[in-house]
Amino acid sequence: MALPSHTPLSTELSEFDEMLITKNIATREACLKCKGFTAEQVAEIMAGDEEELEAETSMKLAAVIVNDKAGANGTDDHDSYEDSDAADDDQALRAYREARVAEVRAAQARKAEGGLLVQVSKASWEAEVVAASVGRWVVVHLHADSSLESQTGRGVPQQCTALALALREVAGRFAGLRCCQLPALDAIPPSQLGKLPALFCYRDGSLQHSLMGAQAFGAAPSAAQLVHLLSEIEVVDPSEGTPMGGAVSEHDSDDISDCD
Repeated sequence: MALPSHTPLSTELSEFDEMLITKNIATREACLKCKGFTAEQVAEIMAGDEEELEAETSMKLAAVIVNDKAGANGTDDHDSYEDSDAADDDQALRAYREARVAEVRAAQARKAEGGLLVQVSKASWEAEVVAASVGRWVVVHLHADSSLESQTGRGVPQQCTALALALREVAGRFAGLRCCQLPALDAIPPSQLGKLPALFCYRDGSLQHSLMGAQAFGAAPSAAQLVHLLSEIEVVDPSEGTPMGGAVSEHDSDDISDCD
C-alpha cells in the first residue's frame, strides 16, 4: 500500500532532487514518480521534455553552422579536435581506474563489516547500487554524522546517526536485503544536509522509493520502525524475515518530504 502524499503534483523538481540527478543518484523519471505521477504520466512528461530538447538542439546547431560560415578565419580545427578526443580518453581512463579502486575498497569494507552494511561511494555507485539491484532490493542511506557540522558549518539532524544504527540491525535481520551507506556529501552539497535523513530503495536498476526528512522517521528511528516503513512500501516482509520477492510493485513511493 502506497504511503499517502500531501504534496500537490508538480513537474518542478526541488534543489535536492536536482542534486541527486546531477550526482547520478536518481533520475528525473524516478523523482517524478516519487512525487506521485503514474508511469503513463511520467512517459508523457519525458516525451515532452525530449521534444523540447530536440528543438533546442536544432536551434543551437543552426547557430553553430551560421557562426562557422560567418566567422571562418582560416584556422584548422582538426588538431584541436584530436587534442580534445585525447583528453576525453585520458579522463575516461582515470575515471575507470578510480571506479576499480573504489570497487576493491568496497569489497574490503564488506568483508570487514561481515557483508551486512556496504559502504559505497560516488565512484562505486553504479556497480554497488544500480547494477546490484537487478532482481533484488538495495536500500541506501545517505550517511552523515555530527563530525560534518564542524567541517561544513551546517547542522546535521540527529536522526541520521540513529537511522544508521537501525539500518545495520535491519541488514543483519534480512539476509537477502542489500543495505548500503553513501557519504551524504557524495550526493548533496552542505546546504542540503538539513533535509536528511534520507533512504533510497532501488530495484532492477532504478529508484523505486525514497524516504526523506526527519518527519519520515520520527525523533529516534529504531530498527522496528524502519522495518515497518520498509514493509509499508513492500520492500521487506516482516513475517517471513525476508525482502519482498517477485516483480517490483506498480505503485511508487510518494514523496513524504518537501520535495516540491
